[in-house]
Amino acid sequence: MLWELTMLSELRERTWQGLLDFTWRQWAQMGVSAGIAGSDRWAIDPEALILFTVAVARRDPRLFDETLDWLVVNRGLLSMQRLRNLAKRFPLDARLVGAVSAWAEDSARLREAGARAAHGRPGEGVPVFSPEVLSFIREPDPVFADYGYLRPRVVLSRKSREPDVRIPVNFAFQLRHLFGPGSRAEVMRILLTFADGPLDAARISDESGFAKRNVSDTLTALATSRVISARWSRNERHFMAHRDKWAVLLEAGPSAESMPAFVSWVHLLPAFAQIIDWLDHQIGSEDSDYLTASRARDLMERIAPDLETAGLDVLPKLPSHGAAYLPAFANTVDALLGLTRATS
Repeated sequence: MLWELTMLSELRERTWQGLLDFTWRQWAQMGVSAGIAGSDRWAIDPEALILFTVAVARRDPRLFDETLDWLVVNRGLLSMQRLRNLAKRFPLDARLVGAVSAWAEDSARLREAGARAAHGRPGEGVPVFSPEVLSFIREPDPVFADYGYLRPRVVLSRKSREPDVRIPVNFAFQLRHLFGPGSRAEVMRILLTFADGPLDAARISDESGFAKRNVSDTLTALATSRVISARWSRNERHFMAHRDKWAVLLEAGPSAESMPAFVSWVHLLPAFAQIIDWLDHQIGSEDSDYLTASRARDLMERIAPDLETAGLDVLPKLPSHGAAYLPAFANTVDALLGLTRATS
């Protein structure tokens, strides 16, 4: 058990550090004040990244607060409805998501309301940050206290800026400036970055985080205006964008190959969040190697649909049984972490 516990502890630290590095790098490209090197050719999903950051930044208070700083500056570029829709996919408490959303919706008014609601109960609440990184709180933040969470008062750095839409990561924001932060921008982001052929309304709805009826209406309007093309395949209508023409229009480059890459963040990031949540809960348990391995297998089977939808087939292929599954599990997690490294 000692060897397996050491392996899981080391895997947990590698996973946390790798995901924090990835998250910092995305925010640095999106306008957060951070001296982080590296750039990516993919288009990030803003709301999915915010929710993922809420999960991983509980071990990095500065990342958490710089994200809040960015939200205050750029809340007009976000869809709060989409944020709430996607939150159900992450292993997050809705109250914590609500506290973070408060900063994006109306930070000044809600801070004042939170101060009134939190008056007289400074020691109550669930800690926002892991005790490994922050264990002493002198002055609780009133907004988070209003939502049942305990953390130091937020002090914004005021260093965040608007995303530079010339950077591939910020492709979603370029489209939101054009269409507004609603279903049209998300539908176009998916169709313009997805290079593997037409998509049906169900898949586009799943990736966009909006209801299928809303997405179907958006697709019909875009197809009617000839912004995208549609064709029937059996009993389903499939949609695609004229990527070469849009690449020139949006100054991405001379052809569709210049477009940012598609990543199914709404499936990949919740899977990562479940992995780190599992590792945190497993460390310190007194389970046997066999039980730990069984739970690791259950975790991988639970997130397999998300990974498969994201185009990944990474479940361990080794004929491992019992405790022998744990090294295969660790190798799989390491392989997934490799996907988060800078792409250019």
